[in-house]
Amino acid sequence: MKLKSFALTSVTFCFTAICGTASAQAVSLTTIVDGVSNARGVSFGPDRSLYVAEPGIGGNGNCQPSPSTLFQPICAGNTSSLVKVSPDGTKERLLNNFESLAEQPTGNQGAGIEDVQFDSQGNAYVLTGFAGYPGNRDLTTLNLGSQVSLPPQQLATFPPSTPDKVLNTPLLAQLYKADLKTGALTSIFDFAKNEITKNPDKGDLVTNPYDLAISGDSAYVVDGGGNTAYKIKLDGSKSDAIAIPKNIISKSDLPPGLQLPPGLLQEVPGGKVAIQAVPTGGAIGPDGALYVGEYTGFPYPQGKSRIWRIGKDDKPEVFLDGFTHITDLTFDKNGDLLVLQFSDKSQLGGDITNLPGSLIEVAPDGTRTTLVAAGQGLDSADGIDIGPDGKIYITNRGVGPGRGEVVRVDGVAIEKVPEPGSVVGLLALAGVAATAAFAKRKPSAKLGELLAKAETV
Repeated sequence: MKLKSFALTSVTFCFTAICGTASAQAVSLTTIVDGVSNARGVSFGPDRSLYVAEPGIGGNGNCQPSPSTLFQPICAGNTSSLVKVSPDGTKERLLNNFESLAEQPTGNQGAGIEDVQFDSQGNAYVLTGFAGYPGNRDLTTLNLGSQVSLPPQQLATFPPSTPDKVLNTPLLAQLYKADLKTGALTSIFDFAKNEITKNPDKGDLVTNPYDLAISGDSAYVVDGGGNTAYKIKLDGSKSDAIAIPKNIISKSDLPPGLQLPPGLLQEVPGGKVAIQAVPTGGAIGPDGALYVGEYTGFPYPQGKSRIWRIGKDDKPEVFLDGFTHITDLTFDKNGDLLVLQFSDKSQLGGDITNLPGSLIEVAPDGTRTTLVAAGQGLDSADGIDIGPDGKIYITNRGVGPGRGEVVRVDGVAIEKVPEPGSVVGLLALAGVAATAAFAKRKPSAKLGELLAKAETV
């Protein structure tokens, strides 16, 4: 169905060069656009314009507790938009005053417009997030949710709203075909309704569509709230949901002295616990498979994030492991996989607005190279794409009002140092044809997760 048009408004941004910490690699980050609130996905359109999703800072509307914010309330407003920078440097906001949710009064961890990608014909597709119980979105989903039973733990921590307290944000948690000239949106898929009626991972009812990739006639969406990867026909005729399995870790991987309320983590035999995967980034590989990176849930163990490969059989298999807080992925023209880490260390107890992250390249032979190391300027980075100039562009400082920016990575040549990875991942990566045409047009995070479904936004 057609939805209302949104006005396009000009906005001024600055251009500056930011150099990373002095190092043998002389990495530098050049700021292309700044002043973006809770900056998310970045991509390039067919006209070579740069687009960055701005989820916004919520507002003074109704609120709901969110597992993405450690159950702190996120409140509704109309502060989201899509920022466009044309090749000549002209800057404007599209879809201005779009629906948004965020913590108040900080405006951190916004959910709104999360990503925009383009198909081979140049058509635009927009993904919107949510970060909470989908029944609270509007009266329609509240009534739909009343027909299903919620887990007791969810009822105690982020329950359904009363009818007068719903968020009134019907445009969130959806995939749209968008006319960026007029602002008209056509809904293709409603993740809120699907989570309520299908609940693909069979856990709590939560949705936060976070990342979008387009290949051929299909959209690939990673839902960090629902722990699910979706394949959706662009005409809306068919959809498939693939649940991402929980992460089984040893109790010895938990922070020393961590005190957990009973029932917070699922214990499994052998002295292990199961934590949420929280998938946050997706990309189509040279082999046509979907690759999904995960952030991992509470208590955010360091070095435990995995990358999944989902082939034609729709069965997720661990491709690589040993990462920390992945927020996005992409492939370059040589078949190298670029992995963006929001932080190199566990976010537990840290200030999520300023965590030192990194960019890692994984070659087809499995060799890992740190292109941008922690401390070289990537702070709470949240999105990645490769521009028409062949350069790497990253959404940086992805948490907080007006802090976000898109930076270009310059001077990334460094010595390659093999790092450990799963055997299955190394074998699989070595078999990927580096000369195949890659089809990435970029794939929540989510940042917080205290109970069974705490993620990041």
